[in-house]
Amino acid sequence: MTARPVHKRCASGLAALLAFTLVAAACGGGDDGGEAQPSQAVETTETAAVAAEPAEAPIPAEPDDEPLVAPVDTTTTTTPPEDGEAAVEAPAEPEPQFGGTLKVAVEAESDGLNPAANNFAVSAYVMTYPVFDPVAYWNTQGQWIPYLAESFTPIDDGHSWQMKLREGVRFHDGTPLGADDVIATFNAQLADPIVSLAVRPYYPEDLSQALVRIDDLTVQFNPVDQFAFFPQFITSQLGMIAPSEWLAAAADDPNLNQYPVGTGPFMIESRTQDEVTVLVRNPDYWAADITDIYLDRIEVYPITDTVIAAERVAAGDIDLMVTSNSDAILTLRDSEGVQTIENVRSSEDFAMMNIEMAPFDDIRARKALTHATDRDAYVALIRQGVSPPADTMFHPDLIWHNPDVKQESNMPELAGPLVDAYCADFPDDCSGGKINIELQYSGPSVAQTRIAELLIDSWDPFFNVTEQELLQDDHITEVALGFYNVVTWRQFGAVDPDNDVLWIECRSISFISLNWPRDCSPERDALMYEQRATNDLDRRVEIWHWIQQDLKDSYTYIFFNHANWTIGAGDHVQNICGQTSPDGVELFCNNQGRVQLHQVWLS
Repeated sequence: MTARPVHKRCASGLAALLAFTLVAAACGGGDDGGEAQPSQAVETTETAAVAAEPAEAPIPAEPDDEPLVAPVDTTTTTTPPEDGEAAVEAPAEPEPQFGGTLKVAVEAESDGLNPAANNFAVSAYVMTYPVFDPVAYWNTQGQWIPYLAESFTPIDDGHSWQMKLREGVRFHDGTPLGADDVIATFNAQLADPIVSLAVRPYYPEDLSQALVRIDDLTVQFNPVDQFAFFPQFITSQLGMIAPSEWLAAAADDPNLNQYPVGTGPFMIESRTQDEVTVLVRNPDYWAADITDIYLDRIEVYPITDTVIAAERVAAGDIDLMVTSNSDAILTLRDSEGVQTIENVRSSEDFAMMNIEMAPFDDIRARKALTHATDRDAYVALIRQGVSPPADTMFHPDLIWHNPDVKQESNMPELAGPLVDAYCADFPDDCSGGKINIELQYSGPSVAQTRIAELLIDSWDPFFNVTEQELLQDDHITEVALGFYNVVTWRQFGAVDPDNDVLWIECRSISFISLNWPRDCSPERDALMYEQRATNDLDRRVEIWHWIQQDLKDSYTYIFFNHANWTIGAGDHVQNICGQTSPDGVELFCNNQGRVQLHQVWLS
């Protein structure tokens, strides 16, 4: 049995691909509104305590009569009274207090904080949203709204979009924000080998007219597709604008990526990677007269063991944390004086297969692995009752969910005949009547090992599984380059599903691919671009229902559960979900763990 079965189409050019390893190592952070990275089920430091029985979860809020369009927060819990203790009447709302330091724990460090040169996952967003005002963001209903921009205007039925910036906005260094800064940021994104992967697919090959200056405060985007809602694509790091002169300096001196200059209510005072990043209030914040900023400081600590972070929240020496770790969530729920804000509708945990590498270039092998997977055991033993099982990329509360699509896992009786047929045709890919495969994951991690053991136990009757544990950056690189059989991952769950098209469209398949399974369907692409161009919600829903069936029929993903993104904080942390835009519009609170902190205050 070979340790790494490589399909002949991937073998040539291997040395050239490896030359890109260092460049691609950061690939996998969410950079277009979606969150694509190794599953938090296999976070490198996640504690792996496994309950014998699923833990009892709090009852979520009743869903609306109509299905939800956006994956808004599901439930907020506070510490329940002790047995026999009468519930205490809720006190009157306290008055906001100015001053103080908010101490925040994040699950990982970021390689840098420059939105045009670094790759943002949840931890980076926690640190950078206070520093940068995005040009657009989401309201509580999951609709895009202008934020740093004053307005967005579609041109030629959405074939182009003009963005007008607000007047009087200044960066932390005192320079005024203008159209030239937007263009410089866009060009810096295109120049970055990784960030550009999330930008180039949206524009023609000739990029000279992709973004055009109209006047000092107005630019025009000219994407390749017709967009009914283009601004939602710049609600993430792609909509964070840096000053043109600073970007030029950072291109010459990458150390500046650790100390970005934005327009936001907080500035970076100091940063020691892997220890602490300190943000202080911007005394000259351009929106100070219309937006109350209460805190003096925000200190962000990378604490990779999220259970320890949760215990520190309970002890009171950390004020707030964001996690999708089941053990950490249970710790937060059980801790006195701690509140949780949980969202199980935004992102999914799953396994995915590479269809350009044997044996999963053959659908029979993909079907067999799906049938053999014990998803129910995964949800019970790994997720421990905090996250519901998933059949598709959409939670059942969402209008996009297709209830007719049922994943064909927990059907081992169907796997055997498929394996027999495959091995008869490709005996060199099999040993002892089983298909040889590799399960790759990031580590070292006790949790990763437990997950691998669970999956391998269900696959063992039909597959000879070799394990390959890699450091997370190397793991992401291997996946981006297509050097894997099957991996565990977390993705999807964008506020609007069109922001997830990047992960499944044909043009994302390239030398370094963001369509991780490398599964191309021209018919699927045509429908995805059709729904992108229309505001007809019924037609968009119809298309996404078809896409879920198409993905199920391709057998490239094995969904485990809808991830539970949880904000845990001491009861003294106020206004977590009361953040507003400069126009006073209340913002989406828990978007795949991304949370704004600019109007939090401490009681």
